[in-house]
Order: sequence, then C-alpha cells, then structure tokens
Amino acid sequence: MGKDKRIAIVGAGVGGLACAARLAHDGFKVEVFERLSGCGGRNNLLEDAGFKFDMGPSFVLMPDFFEEVFSYCGKNIKDYLDLKVLDVNYKIFYPDGDSFTVYRDTAKTKQELERFEKGSSLSYDKFIEESGNFYKLVRPLLYKCFTPVALFNPSLWPLAVKLKPFASYWQIARKYFRSQKLCYAFTFEAMFMGVSPYQAPGFYSIITYTDHVQKIAHPMGGMYKIPLALEKIAKEFGTKFYYNCEIDKINPNGKMTLRMGKEAYTFDKVVINADYAYVQESLLGQRLPNYRYSCSVYLIYLGLKKKIDGVMHHNLFFASDLDKNLLDIFSQGAVSDDPSFYIHVPTVTDSALAPAGKDIFYILVPVPNLALAKEPFQEREEALRRNIFSRINKTLNIDLEELIEVEHRFYPEDFIKRYNIKNGATFGLAHNLMQSAFFRPPNFRRGLKDVYFVGASTQPGGGLPVVIAGSRIVADLLNSQI
Repeated sequence: MGKDKRIAIVGAGVGGLACAARLAHDGFKVEVFERLSGCGGRNNLLEDAGFKFDMGPSFVLMPDFFEEVFSYCGKNIKDYLDLKVLDVNYKIFYPDGDSFTVYRDTAKTKQELERFEKGSSLSYDKFIEESGNFYKLVRPLLYKCFTPVALFNPSLWPLAVKLKPFASYWQIARKYFRSQKLCYAFTFEAMFMGVSPYQAPGFYSIITYTDHVQKIAHPMGGMYKIPLALEKIAKEFGTKFYYNCEIDKINPNGKMTLRMGKEAYTFDKVVINADYAYVQESLLGQRLPNYRYSCSVYLIYLGLKKKIDGVMHHNLFFASDLDKNLLDIFSQGAVSDDPSFYIHVPTVTDSALAPAGKDIFYILVPVPNLALAKEPFQEREEALRRNIFSRINKTLNIDLEELIEVEHRFYPEDFIKRYNIKNGATFGLAHNLMQSAFFRPPNFRRGLKDVYFVGASTQPGGGLPVVIAGSRIVADLLNSQI
C-alpha cells in the first residue's frame, strides 16, 4: 500500500517521528526535514560536563499510547525503551512549609490526603471515578479527527453532555475537596498544559486520572530515548532524514513543493510537525484566526556538585498566592514576584544522567507568552531567579548557588529562535474550551489538499502521548486516501 507515494515530513519532533515510523512501516517512501541538527524537537537533549539535561518533556504518562505506536510498527517497546514506573509520582511543597506526596501506592496517597482533610480519601475515590469516566469517553476520541461540523451529528450529542464541557478543571476538583491545597494538587497539571485550571475544561481531569491510576514512568537513559527510538524504527523501514534543513515555503498546488532557499523538493503528500501557527503564516502564507496561546516558560538547567536530600524525581513548589500567580501568567502578562515552579530531578531515579554523586535540577517556571507579556522578560529575570533560589534554599536547607557546577538558561524568546513557536507559547495553542476537541485545528483540511498536520497545536492536543495519538490519526487518514 502506498509504495509509489513519496511523503515529506516537516519537523522531527515526536509527532513527526511517530508519523515517519508508521508511514514507512506502511510502505510509503518517507523523507523527514528538520531545521535542527538532530531529532526530538522540544523533546531534546543538552549535554555538558557529563550532565545530560532533557530540555522539554520530563515524564511518561499514558504508557499504552507509547506501546501502541511500537506495536503498530510490529515492534516491542521493551526492545527500545526501558520504562521505569516511579514509586513516588511527585511531591508538592506548599509555601507554609507543608508538603503533599503522591505515591504509586494509592493507600499511601490516601493517608496523605487525610492529613489535609478528614474524609478526603473517600472524596478522592469519587474524583477518580468521575475523571476515569471522562477518560473512558475521551480515549477513543484521541484517535479521531473532527471538524466543527461534527457538532451537528446527533450521535455525538449525548457524549458532549457527558463530558460536561462548561465545567472547568477547577470546578470538577472543587466538587470533591474543600481544601484549597488539595484542589490545587488535583488541578496543577493544567498549568503544564499552558492554561489556567480555571479556564481548562473539566474533562482535562483525565490527566490527573492517568497520573494517579496509570502512574508515572521514566525512560531509563532520559526522555531523549523516546525520539531516538522512534527515529531508529523509522530508519529501519527506510525513512531518510535530512537535518540542518529548514523549509522556507510549502506550495500545495498540484504536486506538493517544499522550498529551502533555491532548492525545491516535490512530494505527493506533506505531513507538517512544525508549530501550527508558524506554519500557517510563514510556510503556507495563510491568515491566522484569532487564536489563544498557551503560556511560555523560563527554564534553568543546573548540574549540581552533590546529591540533594528531600527531593523526589518530580517536585512542585506552589506560590503563596496561586490565584494571583495564575492571573499574572494568563491574564495580566506579568512575571510573578512569587511564582509557582517545577523541579525535575531525574537523577533520583537515573543516576547515569550525571557524574557520580551529582544531581540535575531542571527548573521550569510558567511565565506569560510574548504576546501577552507587559515587559521584557530579562528585566525581571534576576529577581525571579533569586526568589526561586531563596524558596528552594529555605525548603531544602541548602545554598543552591554554591552547589552549581553547570548552568544553562532557556528563555521565552528561545522557543521562537530554536523551535519557531509563535509568541514563545511553549505548549502551542491554549487548551481552553473553544480550542479543544472539535474546535482545535484538525489534522487535515479539505481546502488544503495533500497537507496533514501533527503536533501539540492540532488535534487531539498537546503532551507526548496525545501527540503520538495524533500520528495515528494522520497515518489512518493517509492510508484511507491512497
């Protein structure tokens, strides 16, 4: 099937790599063009002095979505990835000195819950039941491409009602927990999809469900093992990769033509894995709708001189006024004086990522995207860094500055310079109601023949497992149209 069809894939992020592996397995002649020197896109690697920093995604959720792409290609995921399930999902540090740990063992998590709110372990069961019901409804949809026209299909109306689209993520949690601390603990994932839990639809609580029920895993050797594995499979089926090749223009007239400077390449079909908004404006020359964009992030990668006590693989530090922090990021365009942030310490699980006896701190701070920001980020950076370090020092009883052996920083502007992401919006288009499901840009548009899209800003949405599901949508579309 499709053996005489040439397919170009623009972008070697995880979505593009998964498409390449699937389509090459299906017999298409696949060629991948990537502007960077290697694969992975935002799921990339930074190495310095023996420290291996994963630059983007930092955990594996929904492992069955990862397993599916390998099985689609006739491969066993265990031959490519060693996924280790964590005993501690994450630890939340509250500004008053309290902490809440979510364990792989649900009984331990419930003990933690009861410390905060008597009877909350029973509420937890009810929350997991409702979010689990959402998951059962949503999971099949993650492998389908929809358009707004689908809203007029009466068979889908009962589904839309069951998904409670007008309830927010926060409102779903608030039904079950009185404690603000617990409500934040069960909705913080929204921030790491680039949207406020007050704006994210309630069915996104499926993310909380998956990390509590399906648990969280780490690929030994680091997250970069994921794109490397997909690239390897694609090559095994004959895919050709061209790195340091930036496509300047795509002409979807008759045969698909990709232009790179004076060079032109012609294909039957093109799959685009670059940032959706950038592609529409810069590569296809089309006018963008008035999209809402996710927040950006400020990243600090630290290689530390020694191991640090008191941290887990994943750690959340909440602002003392989280409501204000959310308003600053998503409405006011301000860099908070008192931010929430995340610390990834992969060396807790995978010591080989750093020299012996040393740790990695990957610090991620949600900040406004560049379209919303009221002032240049660099004007606030040093004060922000001092505040973050001060909070870490106080909580962990260390002097972080003195422990730094290697430091790298990544700014909102760098998402534009390195990845062509519009407005430096790290997670692409925001996951609000009117940019979810039927309303998110589809993987194929009838008015744009022979062009397909995969990635965080298209259906079904952002996050590694969901983008991998998007690659299945694209493969199914292409196979059905040949």
